[in-house]
Amino acid sequence: MTRLALAALAAILFTESAMADVTLVVDGKARCVVVAAPDVMAADKTLKQPFTFLQQEAEEQRRRLRESAKDLAHYLGKLSGATVEVVTDSPQPGDDRVPLYVGAPAEKRFGPPGKKAPYKQGFRMVVAPKGVGLLGESDLAASYAVYELLDRLGCRWYMPSDLGEVLPRMTTIRLKEIDFSSAPATIYRGIWYADADYMRRNRHGGFKLIAGHALEGYVTKEDREKHPEWRADIKGKPHPVRLKMSSPTLPNAIAKTILGRIAQEQRPSYSLSPYDGSVWDDTKADQALDADDFDPTFQGISMTDRLLVLCNRVVEQVTAKHPDVYFGLLAYARYTRPPGREKVHPNIVPQIAPITYSRAHPMTDNRVPGNKALRYVVEGWGKKARMTSIYFYGWFLAEPSAPNPMLTKWGTDVPFVLANNSRFWQPETQPNFETSMHCLYMGCRLAWDSSLKPQDVYDEINTRFYGAAAREMTAYWQFIDDVWVKTPEYSGCGFGYLRRWTPERMAQARKLIDAATAACETDVEKRRVRLADDSLRLFELFMKLRHDQAEGRFATLADGAAAWQKLSTELGEKYGDQWCFTRRRKGARSLGASYFASFYQKTYDDASRIARDFRILTEPPLRTFRYQPDPELKGEADGWAKADFADASWKTTDVAVDTWSSIGFHDYFKSMWYRTTVAVPPVPTGKKVRLWIGSTDGTAKVFVNGKHIPYVDPQGKKSGDVAKGYCEPFSFDVTNAIKPGARNTIAILCTRTFFNELGTGGLLAPVMLYSDKP
Repeated sequence: MTRLALAALAAILFTESAMADVTLVVDGKARCVVVAAPDVMAADKTLKQPFTFLQQEAEEQRRRLRESAKDLAHYLGKLSGATVEVVTDSPQPGDDRVPLYVGAPAEKRFGPPGKKAPYKQGFRMVVAPKGVGLLGESDLAASYAVYELLDRLGCRWYMPSDLGEVLPRMTTIRLKEIDFSSAPATIYRGIWYADADYMRRNRHGGFKLIAGHALEGYVTKEDREKHPEWRADIKGKPHPVRLKMSSPTLPNAIAKTILGRIAQEQRPSYSLSPYDGSVWDDTKADQALDADDFDPTFQGISMTDRLLVLCNRVVEQVTAKHPDVYFGLLAYARYTRPPGREKVHPNIVPQIAPITYSRAHPMTDNRVPGNKALRYVVEGWGKKARMTSIYFYGWFLAEPSAPNPMLTKWGTDVPFVLANNSRFWQPETQPNFETSMHCLYMGCRLAWDSSLKPQDVYDEINTRFYGAAAREMTAYWQFIDDVWVKTPEYSGCGFGYLRRWTPERMAQARKLIDAATAACETDVEKRRVRLADDSLRLFELFMKLRHDQAEGRFATLADGAAAWQKLSTELGEKYGDQWCFTRRRKGARSLGASYFASFYQKTYDDASRIARDFRILTEPPLRTFRYQPDPELKGEADGWAKADFADASWKTTDVAVDTWSSIGFHDYFKSMWYRTTVAVPPVPTGKKVRLWIGSTDGTAKVFVNGKHIPYVDPQGKKSGDVAKGYCEPFSFDVTNAIKPGARNTIAILCTRTFFNELGTGGLLAPVMLYSDKP
């Protein structure tokens, strides 16, 4: 058994020993009562408009403490079989039940907590002959004390609902005398999707830093029209939304707006993060504010310093009147890197959101493009800011259906960021406990107690959650994690999955999950393993589609995609209470289904249409191409499109398997040539021949036998020299250039015009030739 599991068992056994001081339950009979203040236990209050953030927060914390007091009685009963009462008055003379005081009654009898923490999160747990005290600097902190006691008794909630609940069984509960004061390791802990019970029981919460895209929203459209000097100039034109960081009067206007909002809302945090996007003012005035710091992931100068010039000026004005207000500032996209010149105001908290960096591998793995830069980001902000917030991504951008416990990645990265001054644990997550329960639970657990070891937490989950199937499920999750970490594939989404999730690995995953199913002994163990089985089943269907596309089994792709969407929706509904399969609310389309539609569905549907209505001339489809980067766009002039061009020195790639990341062009945002030759069978006279590109990341310019083929869209509109889109199929009419019954040369110039964080680029699917049916 793991050290953590042994410690939990030891704690349980110790509470039942004869040495214990305070007895709560004996042989299933309650000898205790939970005591909370009447106002805490009152029904929900409806706040009268207008109410402030602080009033709303106070009511939410009161409700949280009320539910915590109820939980205390409920779980003492579930542990022991006893019925524990919750009352609002202390036990009367003659009532020999041990009072478990919660909140204000506890502080009245035992005094305040011995430790203070930001946002009043210090708590205290007292076990004494005169009773038990569970209290804190606030109702929120008093709730923490309740779950400190339950945690020490061995209660765990690994995922939402009863399926995630793991409780020891004890008919007698005794507590040793103790007086313990503490506070969480972070100021805030939380994930995006779970129910209130799960978050409360795992002690999520605290001071939530606001850092969403907001900066431009402080300036109205009318203000922009009145002050054109506030608008960013981009390519000689004023931008309708973007702001000019060098404007000397703009900070005053933003500060004035925020001060007005503080007066009305009384919020303790506001965001200064720019709206999403990658365009910035390109005039000399703003460029003069930049530090000489090159961002390798964007292949350009970092925008951090110019942004901080504006933000520091705003914060100086606001904090002169409100010194306790904090400002979230995303360290994201072109302003991810720490400043090279500017200081960071103490009230600015950078929220590190490494969207362009490693998704599957730990940040200490130097094989991964950008990992050295990512460590520089974390360490640099940790040194230059008073404290930081971490906005990791708790799922694989941007394909969430694959099993992905992130054991190694978060097991490495979470301790790393906590050691580098991160005080806010605010990852972007999805309802994906079926794939990522281990990291979701562990991350918040370490954000509560940074002294814990990730592997001990994982071992505890496997041992206690899976029971008789613990060994088999440990092997399954470790195998899945090894596939992620040991495969040298660094792109995002599912475009590198044929390299990572080979048929042999998929078969091994199925073998391991089947062994776990056979090992289950109880109904709850079967339900828990079945959830992982259902997750793998959905992913097996996903991978079948990827293989069918790569190998040219186009006719069934549309029906297979529809089946995947249907199963994804059904599983989301089935496991809605567990917050799984990216189902965010009942009846809503899941994130996984939305991504599937965006990245794959159009290609699958179009391929099936062609297989149904046309004659495919290239079977199997074209996947192997010679490739050559063309950053200066000299290739066309140098004859790279010509049929007789000598390309033997170029390297080869399989476009169904390889991504730009895997062939060494992860951060390459320029052009790439692809060339191949293919034998085309005879085509009846008068029948059109078309070249189909299944999917691209950016533009595609097509040449057949040296002849450029302009793109004409499905509506017959000429779109110029190139087809332009993202994850869309394109068909080119090559009738006048193709030579049926002979070998033909195809050259495709792809340019990665869209900035995205996936590390893809160029051709993302096979190519084929097809003609009208005879």
